[in-house]
Amino acid sequence: MAKVSIIIPTYNVEMYLVECMESVVNQTLKDIEIICINDGSTDGSLEILKSYAQKDDRIVLVDKENGGYGIGMNIGLDKATGEYIGIVEPDDFIPLNMYSDLYEKAVENDLDFIKADFYRFKRDSETEDMELVYNHLSPNKEDYNIVFNPSETPKAIRYIMNTWSGIYKRSFIEEFHIRHNETPGASFQDNGFWFQTFAYAKRGMIIDTPYYMNRRDNPNSSVHNKEKGILHEC
Repeated sequence: MAKVSIIIPTYNVEMYLVECMESVVNQTLKDIEIICINDGSTDGSLEILKSYAQKDDRIVLVDKENGGYGIGMNIGLDKATGEYIGIVEPDDFIPLNMYSDLYEKAVENDLDFIKADFYRFKRDSETEDMELVYNHLSPNKEDYNIVFNPSETPKAIRYIMNTWSGIYKRSFIEEFHIRHNETPGASFQDNGFWFQTFAYAKRGMIIDTPYYMNRRDNPNSSVHNKEKGILHEC
């Protein structure tokens, strides 16, 4: 059993995918499983994933017809074998110590999930300069670095909603069969997953260390698509 299974749901992100994959395969936590779901990409994304899979036996590559984010994520969750599960969007990237740090705290505190603060970023295409915005999951310092029961902590429903800034104990996810909505073409299919984890978890934690790097300059991102249903900006 790997310590962390990392799911990367991929669709037409060849411009950003190498940066993402490099940040994952070079994690300081080496005992990881990397599950790449190619959701019918029509660009060079599949070839990039194949090249990494040929070099790294920790990578599990699934190539499927396009069916949407929720279906791809659920395939990844079904295939995951790790003690904990993480998610990385393929146009984002992560610092090399992210999963080592999160896993250590999760095991130390026997957590169902742990989430961390994160950065949103934009990168200038000409200068490569990066604009960073720090995002706090909660505006209250006292909410951080303590074990809490989400169902007994009403204010937790106001924490920033995202699924990728932390990790989840796989046995917890499987006990309650927590999965994503499967609505092809819809945006924000991870919102239901977020709500379920907070509804069923007994031991959660948020930490005030930013790790995850969330891209905001991808014009093809679902958050920029006005034709899709928008419930919450993740």
